[in-house]
Amino acid sequence: MTKIPLPTIGEILQEEFMIPLSISPITLSKETTISLEQIDHILHNKLVINADISQQLGQVFHVSDNYFLKLQKDINNRK
Repeated sequence: MTKIPLPTIGEILQEEFMIPLSISPITLSKETTISLEQIDHILHNKLVINADISQQLGQVFHVSDNYFLKLQKDINNRK
């Protein structure tokens, strides 16, 4: 049986939120206290989203404060 690859948190953030809303990593960094380096690391799956980052992303993308944290945990549990 062939497994479908799991999307990463970085892919979801970029493909489902940033690209459709035309938000660049620089803009996202300016709208939050998340550094550009941290955003780059999230997009390249080198940084795990924590509660603070999730809250800030939630405010920018108009989802619940823990949306990205729950998504990160769900992805981790499926590995």
